[in-house]
Amino acid sequence: MLWQSVFPRPMYDPIGIDNRLLNMNFPLARQRQVRRWHRGIALLTSIQLLLWTVSGVYFAFIDIDYVRGHQFKRAPEPVEFSTSEFVLNPVFANRLTLLQRRPAELVVGIHSAAGIEWRDSAGALVKPLTAEEALNLGASRTVMTPDIAEWIAEDIIGSEYRGAKLPLWKLWESSDPSRVAYMDAMSGEVVTVRHNAWRWWDFLWSLHIMSYSDRDTLGTWLLKFFSILAVLTAVLGLWLYALTKRKD
Repeated sequence: MLWQSVFPRPMYDPIGIDNRLLNMNFPLARQRQVRRWHRGIALLTSIQLLLWTVSGVYFAFIDIDYVRGHQFKRAPEPVEFSTSEFVLNPVFANRLTLLQRRPAELVVGIHSAAGIEWRDSAGALVKPLTAEEALNLGASRTVMTPDIAEWIAEDIIGSEYRGAKLPLWKLWESSDPSRVAYMDAMSGEVVTVRHNAWRWWDFLWSLHIMSYSDRDTLGTWLLKFFSILAVLTAVLGLWLYALTKRKD
């Protein structure tokens, strides 16, 4: 017909065009989907990733020996030991420790599977140090001049002295209560000295390993869960980069 000859019908394939459009939009749709996944998981893990980074920076820049408080302890002076002074009955032990508890008083620590017990040269069990004795020893065995002593016989989860054998004397100066020495009440050894740098380390360590109660448990379910999420965040980020790079 004349009309069709003047205005011919366009020759196209609707199905073919739709397929081409679909093929063109599929990479973009996949990129958007990956971006949504990446954004959601990254938002969920962002706070913990920030805590891991901040705590890691603190761990990297502060001296661990300073944190442990070794600089607050005095090196023990050489002492002449004579085992002939000791009268001990046969004992079962993994090892023995000989040390000077107080001036002119030698004691021996008997280590076994049940723990450790301290005996004097006559073989009798030693009595705990008094508060006054602990304060005097604290002044001679640390750089501190403690004037307050507190008896500790209870193990508290997450405490500064966790892992130490009880009982202990907690010693500190009233003028500087942030620095605390913990002394074994039986042997007179200064177990550890805690100060603010250690407390920051301990706090950040609990955030780093996600152990908020005892601050020592590795492999908590929270740590495992967020570790997997962090890996997924990195993988999705690399995938998204690859998709964007391919498009460019």
